[in-house]
Amino acid sequence: MRAALLCALCLLTSVPLADAASPWMAFEASVARVADGDTLSFTGRREVCRLTGIDAPETAKKGRHEGQPGGDAAREFLTRMIGTRSVTVLAYGADHYGRLLCWVLTPGALAVNLELIRFGHAEVYVYDAAAPPPFLPALRQAEVEAKAARRGVWAQERYESPAEFRKRMRHATDQETGR
Repeated sequence: MRAALLCALCLLTSVPLADAASPWMAFEASVARVADGDTLSFTGRREVCRLTGIDAPETAKKGRHEGQPGGDAAREFLTRMIGTRSVTVLAYGADHYGRLLCWVLTPGALAVNLELIRFGHAEVYVYDAAAPPPFLPALRQAEVEAKAARRGVWAQERYESPAEFRKRMRHATDQETGR
């Protein structure tokens, strides 16, 4: 699977990504901060990167909500994996918060998005069914394997998806504020 993924990435990067007709943008960047298990920022760049195709458990948001089981572990895994090193970023658009949707590779060519899924620190997440993330089949297969092996969040007795957790937190906030 890794060989196929690397071949696909090679094909992607052999296309002039800066071409106006291409939605892809590629760049090398040093990681400035890992915000949580699926969001990071880069030194010298304004954009925030949202790892595409995945959704990691939520970390605690000061004054807003507690963290989700597995949220800190996902952030720590991502931090150990990339720290503040230079990475290769393939970005292809933005989410509704304006964050770049990114596929990130380590200096050793590991696909960060895929590794988070493989080790059970995130689940597959499709933002827009009309524009699914690249390499969706590889992400889905990695999730099946992580679930079967009960890795990471899949070892929890009662797993709650990050999307459901966010929905529950919004509802609780609405109840508190009377909205």
